[in-house]
Amino acid sequence: MKKLLFIVLDGAADTPVKGLGYKTPLEVAKKPQMNNLSRMGANGLMQVLPIPPESDEAVLSLLGYDVFEVYTGRGPLEAIGGGAEFEDGDIAIRCNFGSIVDGEIKNVRMDDISTEESRKLEQAINEFVQLTNADFIFKSTMKYRGVLVLKSKQKLSPKITNVHPGYALKSVSSIYGDVQLSTAITNPDMKLQKSKPLERTKEAVFTSEILNEFIKRSAEVLNNHPVNIERKAQGKAPANVILTRDAGDRLPKLFNIQKTYGLKWGCFAEMPVEKGIAELSGMEVIPMPERSADLQKDYWIWAQTVIKNTQFYDALYIHIKGPDVFAHVGDYQGKVKSIEDIDKYFFEPLLKRIDMQNTMIVMTCDHTTSCESKAHTENPVPLTVAGPDVFPDNVSGFWETACANGAIKLIRGIELMPMIMRMMKR
Repeated sequence: MKKLLFIVLDGAADTPVKGLGYKTPLEVAKKPQMNNLSRMGANGLMQVLPIPPESDEAVLSLLGYDVFEVYTGRGPLEAIGGGAEFEDGDIAIRCNFGSIVDGEIKNVRMDDISTEESRKLEQAINEFVQLTNADFIFKSTMKYRGVLVLKSKQKLSPKITNVHPGYALKSVSSIYGDVQLSTAITNPDMKLQKSKPLERTKEAVFTSEILNEFIKRSAEVLNNHPVNIERKAQGKAPANVILTRDAGDRLPKLFNIQKTYGLKWGCFAEMPVEKGIAELSGMEVIPMPERSADLQKDYWIWAQTVIKNTQFYDALYIHIKGPDVFAHVGDYQGKVKSIEDIDKYFFEPLLKRIDMQNTMIVMTCDHTTSCESKAHTENPVPLTVAGPDVFPDNVSGFWETACANGAIKLIRGIELMPMIMRMMKR
C-alpha cells in the first residue's frame, strides 16, 4: 500500500516582491529538493478559498471540509488544540499577549516572549482575575499565543467584535447560511478598542461586557507582574495586554478523516489550531518538541520523526511553520532564508530515506502571505504531487508561476483531497 506525506508550508506562497526584482521568495530561494519534487511530479495552482483565508479556514479546506458548512470559529479549534476545557455553549477565543503604552498597542505579537514567561503570566491571570457572573479558563499555548474560554450560567454569544486590531469578523453568505469568517485589516487603528456586540441581543451584550472585564482585570495583573518588570529592566516591551479574536461557541462537526479515506492518519503540527483540527478530524496528533532557537536542528528532528512514523501510519499531515512569520513583518529576505532552511534541513534528509517508489508526496501551502501587504491574500498557491504512477509534466520548479504551467492546472482547495485519494488508488 502506498504511503502519503501531505506537506504544507505555512504561508510560503507570495506575490511578487519589489525588493526581489518582482519575483517571489519561492522563486528566488535556492531549494533544490523542492524543485526536484516538482520536476518529478504533476503541478498546478490551488485556490484554497475564494477569500484571503486564515490558517484554520485554509487547513479545513485542504483536508476536504467545506468551510462554509462546518466552520464555527477559530476559538474552539484553539481550545481543543491547546488542551483547554471547552463545551458547546462556552465561548472560546484566540488570544495574543500584546504590548500597550498609553492606550496604544505597540505590538500585537510578542515574538520575543518565551513559553516559560507566558506560562507564568497565565498562572497569575488564572489566580488573581475574577469576573462578574462568569468563570474563565485562560491558557498560554505557545510563546505569545493563548486561548480564553468563558463559561457562565447566563447564555453567551460569539457575536462579538475582536479586540485584536489586525483582524475583523466578516459575515459571509453561503448555501448553508451566514458564516462568520476572520479577515485581516490593512493599516489597522492601533488604539485599544473594547469588544462590542455584533448583534442586538442580551447574550452578545453580556459576552462583550465580560470579555472587556477580563481584558481590563488581566491587564492590571500583567502590568505589575515580575515577568514584565524584568522585561522592562532588560529594555524589552512588557506583555501587558491580552488581545482577543475569532470567538466561537461550538465545535465544528467534521467527518472522520480516517474512516472517510480509509487511511490511518497522523499529524505533525506546532500550532494549537492545526492540532485542534487534526484531533477533531480523527487524526492522531504526534507530539513534537517545541521550536528552539536552532531552526536547522528543529527541521532535521522533524524529518527524522516523520521518517520514523511512516511505519506506523498510512498518511501523515505535516504542517511546517516558518515562512509565514517573516511575511507578516515584510521580511522577504528572512522568508527566502526560511524556505531554504526547510529545503536543506527538512526535505534533504527526508527524501534521502523515503521510498519514493512507494510514497506519494503532496507539497503545497495553506495560503499566500504577501510580504508587500504583510497579510494573507486570496492568490492561488503552488501545488506539487509526486510519487508512483504520477507522470511528470516538465515544470521546472516549485514556485507560483512555474506550477501554473503544470498538468493539474487550477483546482479549489476542497478538491485537493478527493484528487489525492484517486491518485493513491492507481
